[in-house]
Amino acid sequence: MVKQGATFVVIKTKDGDVFGGYADDAWEYPPSTTWYGHSANFLFRLNKAFGVWDGANSSNDHYQYLCWGKKSLPNGFGMGGQFDYAGLWIDADFHNGHSRAGPLCTTYSSPQLSEKDKFIVDEIEVWLVRPLQRDEDEDLAGGNGILGRSEDMEFMEMAGKKMYSKDLAPVRTEDVVADDGGS
Repeated sequence: MVKQGATFVVIKTKDGDVFGGYADDAWEYPPSTTWYGHSANFLFRLNKAFGVWDGANSSNDHYQYLCWGKKSLPNGFGMGGQFDYAGLWIDADFHNGHSRAGPLCTTYSSPQLSEKDKFIVDEIEVWLVRPLQRDEDEDLAGGNGILGRSEDMEFMEMAGKKMYSKDLAPVRTEDVVADDGGS
C-alpha cells in the first residue's frame, strides 16, 4: 500500500461495524513522523447511520499518518484527529484500533465510526484507486517484486509474515559459472 497511489481502505470489526477512509495521497515510506495528505481524503461508515465526511472544513491537517518501527512515536495507520483521539486508527499490529471522535473528529468532522471507541479488526481491504505515475527507470531498478523493496518486506513483517529470504544477498552474475557442457 505504501508508495502506490490513492487508496480506499475498508475495515470490518469483530462487532460487525464497517467503515474506512479514502487517501488521495500515496502512503509514504520511509514511514512519516508527521501527518500529511489533503482535504480530498475522507472517512466513511457503511452500517448503522451511513455517512461520508471530508476534510473541507478541517481545523487541522491531520489527513493521514502511517508509521512503524519507531520507539518514540505512535506506530500505526491513522486518518484524522490526533494521536489517541483519531477519527480512524489501526495499531501497527493491524489487529486493534480505535475511533475516538468525541464529539466530532477535528479533521473530518466525523462522528465515532465504530459502535465502541476501541475495536478489534476482523478484516481489512485496501484498493488502489489511482496508481502513482512512475518513471520506467525507477521500476527497472527496483525489480524482484515484493522482495526488491524493503518497505514492502517491512510491511509484510508488520502483518506477521516472516520474510526468511530477506537476508540473502542477490546472486551476482559474475559469480555464476557457465556450464559449457564439457569436462
